[in-house]
Amino acid sequence: MLIFIFFIDCGTREYKLSGDLFIKSEEYEKAAVQFKKWANRDPDNAKAFVSLSVPYYKKDDYKKSAEYLGKAFDIDRDSARKAVGYYENLMKIDNYSWNVLYNGSKDFLNEQQFKIAGELIEKAEEEVTAPKYKAVAYALHGRILMMGKNEEKSLDYLHKALNLDTTNVDAYTYLGEIYAKQNNTEKAIFHLKKAVSLNPEYFTGYKLLGQNYLKAKKYDMAIEILEKASSNITNEPVILYDLAYAYLQKEDYTRAKSIAGKILGLPEVGPNAQAEAYIITGMSDIYSGKYNEAIEALKNAIAADPGNCDSYQLLAHAYNKLGKANLSREFSKKWKKCVAK
Repeated sequence: MLIFIFFIDCGTREYKLSGDLFIKSEEYEKAAVQFKKWANRDPDNAKAFVSLSVPYYKKDDYKKSAEYLGKAFDIDRDSARKAVGYYENLMKIDNYSWNVLYNGSKDFLNEQQFKIAGELIEKAEEEVTAPKYKAVAYALHGRILMMGKNEEKSLDYLHKALNLDTTNVDAYTYLGEIYAKQNNTEKAIFHLKKAVSLNPEYFTGYKLLGQNYLKAKKYDMAIEILEKASSNITNEPVILYDLAYAYLQKEDYTRAKSIAGKILGLPEVGPNAQAEAYIITGMSDIYSGKYNEAIEALKNAIAADPGNCDSYQLLAHAYNKLGKANLSREFSKKWKKCVAK
């Protein structure tokens, strides 16, 4: 019986040594094969699963890497940490556990697998003491909770992140998103202004801030911020639409129509975006007294997206302005049918 145990130990040791050699030679598929044999043979050995996480980490497959590392921690955290230390020395990297668990959590979050993402980020939080790393983990934890519809608990984690690191852009952004959903526009603007002040090239921050200025009807500020966002990414239909809408509200119909035209000139624009751009064009023409041009634009909006009810109502208004009562009534009926669906 002792001889049998000896051969098992030799076998598992051989798998580890072979796997480590393949890691050194950057043959990660072969390393994974060896470590899987080890883990299958010794499924209660945390070190085997730490080893198995490594080739996937090197291939940037953070989901797999995090799954195996998380399993290692569940089996025996102390033993897993010793194995992690070995691979940090072998690969000359720091904070291996945090990197794997944090990035794995992000990838699971992107697939809306909130439970797994939450479990991994909790493990990541336990693997670091440095305030900046801890704050980054807390911010992601807050994001996971926010997307999982637990906004109150999310707020706790995001504020914890900022208590540790007042320069954490993600925490400010996520707080801005939560307060915007809660229609607390003032707080949303406060936190999003912090985000863009810390990162002046932050496109998403400018987009969200501009949208909140629109909600607050602060059109001059919305235009200023959305112009900055547009200068960073010139072909983003959402930004261009918000900017056109802001100019429309400022009664600068020429500028609003011009930006709507930019949307329609983009190479790949979906039918919803096309319809919204035509509606902005139609509204600009109506307010400018160009009713025939408005009618043409609004018919194009219906052709792009027949389910957008605003087009029918605006057409009814344009025909009414031209004194074409029958056509106005016809499109009023179509509008009522549309909104009733």
